[in-house]
Amino acid sequence: MTTFLGRPSPAPPAHAVIGTEKPLVQSERAFEPAVDGLRAIATLMVLLVHLAQWTGSLIDETGKAGPFAPVMTGFLAAIPIFLIISGYLLYRPWADAAIDGRKQPNALHYYWHRVLRVFPAYWLLMVTALVVFNREQLGDFWRTVRLLTAQHVQNWADLRTDPSPTNWAQTWSLATEVHFYLALPVVAVVLHKAVRSAKSARLAGALLGAVIVADFTWLVATSPSSPLGPPSLWWLRGYLGFLAAGMLLALAAAKARSGPPTAFVGFVRRYPWAFWGAAFAAFALSNTDWAGSIDSAVLMKEEAAFKYVCHMAVAVGLAAPVVLARGNGPERLLSRRRMVWLGRNSCGTFLWHLIVMQVTVWYLMDSEFAQLGTGAYFALLPFVVGLSVLAGWLSYTFVERPVLRRFRIRPAAEPERRVTAGE
Repeated sequence: MTTFLGRPSPAPPAHAVIGTEKPLVQSERAFEPAVDGLRAIATLMVLLVHLAQWTGSLIDETGKAGPFAPVMTGFLAAIPIFLIISGYLLYRPWADAAIDGRKQPNALHYYWHRVLRVFPAYWLLMVTALVVFNREQLGDFWRTVRLLTAQHVQNWADLRTDPSPTNWAQTWSLATEVHFYLALPVVAVVLHKAVRSAKSARLAGALLGAVIVADFTWLVATSPSSPLGPPSLWWLRGYLGFLAAGMLLALAAAKARSGPPTAFVGFVRRYPWAFWGAAFAAFALSNTDWAGSIDSAVLMKEEAAFKYVCHMAVAVGLAAPVVLARGNGPERLLSRRRMVWLGRNSCGTFLWHLIVMQVTVWYLMDSEFAQLGTGAYFALLPFVVGLSVLAGWLSYTFVERPVLRRFRIRPAAEPERRVTAGE
């Protein structure tokens, strides 16, 4: 999910550049520390909500909503935040090339870098989970192949070790993103032609907007049930809207970097805190019954629609000021060193935190899933967060960074640089 390379040589912030009247927008090869900070927030949201599940504070052992449900259900918006970041970062080089009239990025290089970024750390997690904790499942050859190739999101049984959740269940979102990685170069070619033929970004933006509408329509149309079963809502088509929203932000950033900003970009730059305020309001609404109950396996049409809009508002509201309004309050807040450090290590934190919880709850606490209660949540919180972040740092330091340094393809004369989360 989140990895980095080398040490940055970032440009000075826009507010410190003499004579610069408007905040700068990052170019395709710039390091964006605030994006790392935003990914750190999303990773911590995932960790907190999963610990609430493991202790029974969010959903108890009977499957009913727990005491934390009214304030933590909205943490499910972490996945849309991840996806908007991925859509923005991965499409950014294509958006810059299209707006500037340059040649598109090399698709083979892109695919190779995706493999380096995702699979070494993921394989280490998956092999450890299978060999140490679930050795009896290694006899299912094709299931193991699906797991190792991140194709397991289509099959509910691949995610679970009945009757309890697996320590790789969180990787369903990674499998969904892998499908996006495969499709992006093809989609980018279509958008590139749209920008070049219309000589503006409006047609490409309209196409991405249509994807959001189609995604929303499909999700509502398949509620309250789907003939494909629950995993159908986790497939790529169930999250295309959030990825498309991230790509729209990349297109808007590229347009603003090369010429006058659009009205939307100008509005974000004038009122960045208003976007964060809207995001927090949407988060609060996503905790209400209007967005459905955390213990419900399905959502009614109106609940699915409301939840989708809330999650989109949370993710876009948080991300837009970060990527479009450099030098303003939200961007500066998320660019702080500790936030960037957490974001840099967030891939390993995300991958290993369920194993940390399993070891803590099952073996150290000698308890079953969702039975410890709210008191245990607060007692375990610093221990679980600390160990998960430590695992993330170890993964970055000894797996992700060495692999990227050794095997990444760099254009001639390109200095070593830190790569932004998800790029």
